[in-house]
Amino acid sequence: MNISEKTHIPFEILVATTNRTTLDFIDNMFKNNVLEHYHLLIINQTSEHKLLVSHKPNIRVINAFETGLSRSRNLAIQHAIGDICLLADDDVVFLEGFENKIMESYDQLKDADLITFKTITTENKPYSDYPKKVTGLEDFYRKVLSIEITFKRDVILKNNISFNENFGLGSVFQDCENRLFFEDVFTTKQIKAYFSPEFIVVHKPFSTSDEVTSDRYMFARSALFYKKHGVFGWLYVIKLLFSLVRNNYIGFGEVSHKLQVAKKSIDTFKHMIHGK
Repeated sequence: MNISEKTHIPFEILVATTNRTTLDFIDNMFKNNVLEHYHLLIINQTSEHKLLVSHKPNIRVINAFETGLSRSRNLAIQHAIGDICLLADDDVVFLEGFENKIMESYDQLKDADLITFKTITTENKPYSDYPKKVTGLEDFYRKVLSIEITFKRDVILKNNISFNENFGLGSVFQDCENRLFFEDVFTTKQIKAYFSPEFIVVHKPFSTSDEVTSDRYMFARSALFYKKHGVFGWLYVIKLLFSLVRNNYIGFGEVSHKLQVAKKSIDTFKHMIHGK
């Protein structure tokens, strides 16, 4: 039976990519595993002249003529058929036996609807400062990568959880989409979310100093602060700038420019939401 004819499968990987015309990139992602053992749904954001086609029974493809990582994630969630789904990007490498770790975690955490895991870097170090044991996500979710997120598809759909399409790479505000996703999860009070201290995926390391000093980061954060706190969001902007200066990520002479970025961000957000 072709996978497209099935109503559901136990585990599915939802891959976000752009402008692909071949499936060659998948080989590196599964170099530690047997690709044919896994079910994939690939969202390829592209143009009508650069289409991706799959002739593999375990790989489905949707060519989407739109941009934005959050839109890609949402489209994948809507069309997923796996009972448990894992979000993925096209530049990750899955560790050997990663699916077993995921499924065993759901077996052990009987009430879990969403579980996040750990990433190891290409330098063989933990990507982040993770908790040492299984824990709830309320105090840790701000550090979670999307490639670490797994969930029960029916629970996410039932509770109308999705990624905010104004945030994330390729959107107006190119960050903070994971944070908003988890805040929606916690707001429902219906979804049990956990962290599991198991490594499942490899990704290149992240430079905190490069990220937090970027205008992209300030632009997204400022919109997030205003979305959550209204005019009082400016207090959080000031707090963020103070932290950046105190930790020597930016110099005092850069504060004026960052405030201009913040103002442009908040004005943009207000215009998008309120039309003014």
